[in-house]
Amino acid sequence: MPLMDDVAQLKAQLAELVAQQNAQLTDVNQQLAKFSQQLDALAQQVQAQNNNEQQHPHARIQERHVDDPSDSIVARKPQYSSWAWEQHSLDANHSSSATSITAQHASIDPTLPARKSALSAMFSQLAEAISEFSAAAIAPLSGLTEQAKSVYQHYQAKGSGPVFLMTLAGIITLTLGFGYLLQFSINHWFSELAKALLGLGVANGIIAGGIFIRQKRAGMEDFGSGLVGLGLILNYLCLYFLGPYFTIIPDKACFGLLLLNTLLGYGLSFKLNTKVVAIVALLGGSLAPLMLLDGGQTPLLYLPYLALIGVCSMVQSHKLAWPILIETTALLHIACVQILSLFIPLPLPGVGWQTSFALLMVNGLFYLYGIASLLFVIKSTITPRLLAVPIALMIFTLYTLTQWSVFAGELFAINALLCGLLYWVIKRNKDISALALAFAGSFAGFAALFLLSVELMAIVLLLEGLLLLWIGCKQQFSPIRAEAYVLLILGIISSFTNMFDVLTQPHYDNNGVLGYQALLSIAMTLTCAITFAAQKLLSRYQTDLMVFEHIAVRLIREVLAVLYAVTLLLVSFFITEQYWLNTLPLISLLLLYMSAKHNLRLSEVLAWLAQLPLLGLVIVGMLDANSLSFADQAINAKLARIELFIGLLLAYYWYKKYYADAKLIRLAYYVQLGCYLALPLLLLPKIVRSYPDYIAIALWLSTLASLGLAYLVNHKSLRYESQVLTILSIMITATLCLVEMWQGLVALVIGLVFMGLISLRFAHLPSKWQQVSTLQWHIAPYYFALVIAVFSQTVTDLLLHPSWALTALIICGYFSVITERNTRIGQHFKHALAPSYSLAYSAIFICALLPIVLHHEIQLTLSLQTLLTNLAELGVLVLLAHYLLSARLGVKVHRKIVTYSALKWAWHSLLVTSYILWSYQFSSIAAAMSAVLLVIHASILMFISLRPQQANLVRLAALLFALACIKVIFVDMASFELIQKIVAFILIGIILLTVAYFYQKAKNNQTIENLTI
Repeated sequence: MPLMDDVAQLKAQLAELVAQQNAQLTDVNQQLAKFSQQLDALAQQVQAQNNNEQQHPHARIQERHVDDPSDSIVARKPQYSSWAWEQHSLDANHSSSATSITAQHASIDPTLPARKSALSAMFSQLAEAISEFSAAAIAPLSGLTEQAKSVYQHYQAKGSGPVFLMTLAGIITLTLGFGYLLQFSINHWFSELAKALLGLGVANGIIAGGIFIRQKRAGMEDFGSGLVGLGLILNYLCLYFLGPYFTIIPDKACFGLLLLNTLLGYGLSFKLNTKVVAIVALLGGSLAPLMLLDGGQTPLLYLPYLALIGVCSMVQSHKLAWPILIETTALLHIACVQILSLFIPLPLPGVGWQTSFALLMVNGLFYLYGIASLLFVIKSTITPRLLAVPIALMIFTLYTLTQWSVFAGELFAINALLCGLLYWVIKRNKDISALALAFAGSFAGFAALFLLSVELMAIVLLLEGLLLLWIGCKQQFSPIRAEAYVLLILGIISSFTNMFDVLTQPHYDNNGVLGYQALLSIAMTLTCAITFAAQKLLSRYQTDLMVFEHIAVRLIREVLAVLYAVTLLLVSFFITEQYWLNTLPLISLLLLYMSAKHNLRLSEVLAWLAQLPLLGLVIVGMLDANSLSFADQAINAKLARIELFIGLLLAYYWYKKYYADAKLIRLAYYVQLGCYLALPLLLLPKIVRSYPDYIAIALWLSTLASLGLAYLVNHKSLRYESQVLTILSIMITATLCLVEMWQGLVALVIGLVFMGLISLRFAHLPSKWQQVSTLQWHIAPYYFALVIAVFSQTVTDLLLHPSWALTALIICGYFSVITERNTRIGQHFKHALAPSYSLAYSAIFICALLPIVLHHEIQLTLSLQTLLTNLAELGVLVLLAHYLLSARLGVKVHRKIVTYSALKWAWHSLLVTSYILWSYQFSSIAAAMSAVLLVIHASILMFISLRPQQANLVRLAALLFALACIKVIFVDMASFELIQKIVAFILIGIILLTVAYFYQKAKNNQTIENLTI
């Protein structure tokens, strides 16, 4: 039993172990499944990122410069997983894997690389901007910075960078410590002389130690050079204590000792061939004597001392092949001379040997550093950086000589000659010879500023600028060309300033061979010539110019155009003060020519603005003459008006031929169009003011001119003008004919010839002529009506009696003829009347109404005028009856507006009105006659209405019977006498019975015929 219990216990333990193993396997499978899902998610994100890179190639290119976190993680993932499975348990592996995957998800944020890239790009741009600003700010000292950097890199490359820095720091600290030691530490042990001598001994001992180490210890050359430099610095410090500080020795002796120490330094530099000693000797030798400046003899000795140091520096710079040494020397000595000027009275008095020697040294420094250094030390192509020192020396010399001497102009002239000689001597060296020539021009210009009068200053500046420009173009030196531009601008400004000063003076000095007018004219002419030569020179070398210089070339051409204009105006003013403004059109043409040749916008605008003074001259001429009349004004105002009009008129033709792509060509076009519009109207103000009776003739002539211009220019505004003038001419002509003036008849004949030619030849005219004369062609039939009316009225006035009723009858017949197509005249006017056919048709009836309207205006008595009116009314009725009884085009066209029945009713109404008016001319029987006529008229209409197509007239007949009854009963009965009443009623009754009988008989016969049919 115990054995069975043990077996059962073992089985239970085995089952428990199996269960544990199964649980662990299940857990492992779950972890593996989760890990696999995470790997799949990571792979999908990597694939999406790759697709994004393919869609955005610029972002992909940028990410090449930055480590890709996703790539690194994917690359490290298999190694990390293998290491985890080999070294850790399952739980540890799971936690590390989860941590790794979480890190991967965090690291593949798609916005992180872009943000880092943008941030790095921003910092890099900021760093570049700061570096460019720093380089521009310290350009003169950039060589020193680069040299110091190269020295450090040299020692760093040798592995001695820390040693170099420690040596440099040790020299500086020992110098300071030694100085304080001399000043404080041994004040109680030694006297002043002993202190200084001890210092000198220690300093020279350090120099000797440095020389020994440099020569005897291999690999310690730089350390030894540093010790030699330290000794030289300590020597300068000890000499300072001997001289100015303790005043043990006089200044001259101290100055001499400083010179000896400087020479010692340069000698050691030559012997040891070291840059450190050379720079220490330069700085110490140049700056240490500044402590001795007290205003006595010593300050002027400082200048040759600096010149000696400069010679030594140039020799050492040449030996060491170290150009930065001579450039540093030049800049340092400029500062030293400026400091020296604070200790001496300026300007230097007199022309003694000391003053002359000092000025000679100042000029010597310029030639030593500005030219000699370029010849013997810097044997390379001149670059803008190398030009910085010579230009700085040029400015220094000009400023110093101006401050130090009252003979600065003479000194500048001498320097100009010397630089000119140097140009010929060193002509083989093109760069430096060109620089010498530029210096000569600069000195000559400043000499002119001091020696010449103001009138010639501009010419000198321009000549100097032209010379420098030639040198700069020939040698391709942009800094020299920039200086030339400045001088040219100054010269031009000086020319204008001088001109205004002379012209604004109340009195002129005419003493001398030439007067002020000739001198000023010659000066401005020379200014133009020099500026022209400058722009021709720039045009020749245009391919070698920089970008901003092309703008300078255009500016010079613009200024040249202004100079031409001002010079010509000035000369014209000197020749004649009355007509000088009349030369403006020629000047404007010159400006336009230069604008077209060189595409100058300002010159083009000035050419147009030059017309404003001409306009002002015209206005002044009107005000002076107190009249708008051309004949009353002055000759210059007349010429100005003619020139202004012709110039504006022809400007567009010039543009079109020579400057078609100009910006202001549209302005020229519209200005010319305005001139064309004004051209036909030029004489009208004079005609209206002086000859008003001839205005109609003038208008017809203006119409012809406008029509011709419309044909030539082919613009709608001119066509509109010709149309307006035509209508105005017709109206004025009709008015003058109405008031019976012979000028109106002449204008009428002119218009008749004009309109007749257009009407007869319009179909055969070219299309261009048809386009400009369309309105005249359309109104020609109406103008012919005017001519017929005037002719009719004139004939009746001459032969019988003036009667507008007969004229209306003739015009009515004229329109009834021209509105039809079955006549030759109607065929001729068919197309001309097409747009206004309704108007012509209406004119028939309007003219038909005029005789009746005029009949109301005359006295209803028997007279020649009444007879003519009655004949006109009768003629109108006959004409209208004939017109309505035939098939007429006008009636057909307008039947929707006015029916044929309405026209018949209108004709009968007109007939009623006419015979009523006729009857009242017989005052005694007027009422009875009118009533009888109404009954007769109504009876006739009754018989006419028997026709089927006239049946509607029965209503009109009934209306007339009613009118007759009403008239007789309510109007005429009160005024009738007994016999009149008997006659009227009997006659009306007989007529009515007769009409009734025959009407009924005719009606019955018509009914029988209709039944038979």
